[in-house]
Amino acid sequence: MFQFPCEIIVRDILPAFKAFIVKELYHKYQISQSRIATILDITQASVSYYLHGERGSTGSELIQKNDKIKQLLLSITKDIAKGSSKPEDVVNQICTLCYSMHEEFGCKAQPSR
Repeated sequence: MFQFPCEIIVRDILPAFKAFIVKELYHKYQISQSRIATILDITQASVSYYLHGERGSTGSELIQKNDKIKQLLLSITKDIAKGSSKPEDVVNQICTLCYSMHEEFGCKAQPSR
């Protein structure tokens, strides 16, 4: 059985992006779990799961191997920590990053917006 690239991104990559952002906000910017939950509009329990590797660990190796992705996520996280990004800007940046990854997972079609 084959998997669609979008399935891989939703199941593995997006949670890895979220885990990366949560860990950076918590460790580098020393933002509390409850504040991170509020900022990202997720539960504090989800923040804890990301911090302990119970969510988002499957796609984390992709982030570590790809400097471009890592740098973009670091930039997004910095903007979140400074409060200089609107939620819709963060969503658009993550969507753009995901769109750029479709071909890497075997999808030659350009996703429509």
